[in-house]
Amino acid sequence: MMKFFPDSVRDAMRAGGAHVTVVPVQFDHQAWEAAAFFQLAGPQCKTDRHVLAKTDRPFPVTLETDLLERPQAAIVILRLEVFTHPKNPLVGEILLTPGASSTHHEALKLLSGQPRLRWFFSDEDFRVLYSQEHPLSHDQHMSFDELMRDALRHDALIRCTGRYDAQAALSEVIVLYEPRTQPASTTVDVDSDRG
Repeated sequence: MMKFFPDSVRDAMRAGGAHVTVVPVQFDHQAWEAAAFFQLAGPQCKTDRHVLAKTDRPFPVTLETDLLERPQAAIVILRLEVFTHPKNPLVGEILLTPGASSTHHEALKLLSGQPRLRWFFSDEDFRVLYSQEHPLSHDQHMSFDELMRDALRHDALIRCTGRYDAQAALSEVIVLYEPRTQPASTTVDVDSDRG
């Protein structure tokens, strides 16, 4: 079992100020795959850290996607929910610009074909507390492929006008986000039948 997030993941999260990401990684010299990484830092995640460190059952999760076609660039949103608490899930939204970042493009490409998605959760020091994985279906593969193609098609049209600016598009969207500021409920109900 992995004890810490890979160095490349830690460096990328620190550089971007992110606490959740989906990036391509290679485990034990196997094929590359996209994996989800959550860093649970600060007092607002104390209960989540405790719950994740004390379980041996997978948590129900959801993964939703959306495409924002901004005037400057397309932004793909991956919304990850982990039901560590039934009424207050752990939520992370990841903003990807597949037309500007080869890492973002590769993550979406991998998600459109890999057999599973692994999820890793760490404390503030990137020490892995818990991990789980879920299979990805053919329909999910097709959805990721379509999402990536739509984003790249949108960006290609903008590039023709000379107005492409992924950073400006990201800046407009990032200001809409606020981190979780309230601790999660201390009531824990882990039910393996949900999911």
